[in-house]
Amino acid sequence: MSETERLEVDPGRAALIVQDLQNDVMGVGGAFAESGAPEHAKEQNVVENVKQLAEACRAAGIPVIHVHYIVEDGAPGLKLNAPLFQGVKEANAFVRGTWGAAAVDGVEPQEGDFVVEKMRMNGWEGTKLELLLTGLGRDTVIVTGAWTNMSVEHTARTGADKGYFMIVPEDGCSTMSAEWHNASINFALQNVSTVTTCGAVIEALAGVPAGV
Repeated sequence: MSETERLEVDPGRAALIVQDLQNDVMGVGGAFAESGAPEHAKEQNVVENVKQLAEACRAAGIPVIHVHYIVEDGAPGLKLNAPLFQGVKEANAFVRGTWGAAAVDGVEPQEGDFVVEKMRMNGWEGTKLELLLTGLGRDTVIVTGAWTNMSVEHTARTGADKGYFMIVPEDGCSTMSAEWHNASINFALQNVSTVTTCGAVIEALAGVPAGV
């Protein structure tokens, strides 16, 4: 999308995903805090940006879907076929009911929101996400969250393959560093989604009646 082109979002077709904004992912004191994720999240102002976007979506009648990485204590059943999954088990991260698995302050699920649990990077893999979107009649998916070059990118790529229109507000995402973030935003995500900002999505929703 060019600098001058105004984003259009149909509230009756859109859904917002808030993915992996959990304490262990990008919180100070979380399991992966040493990765640089808390610092980059702060640089991106990601929590406040996503909070404002979620509020605007709820006001426009757009469903808000929180996708959280959740495992049981000890991560039973988590296949350790990649370094990321090995890291989850080794760090004892995302354990159900713990502070680390909870949403960071400011983007907690609200009444009327949906919560989807996953055990892979991709928000679609082995989850009820597509069933929810189909049942809600939504084919435009706004993806926010962490980490940009992992979960966000994987979810956007798969959504595009499935036929969904994917929108990625880049300041609603963060990862381990600006370098990793920009590599994903400036290259991979350009080919599978509309890359924009939270402000542009909010502006697109301003004054548009829900369902129109």
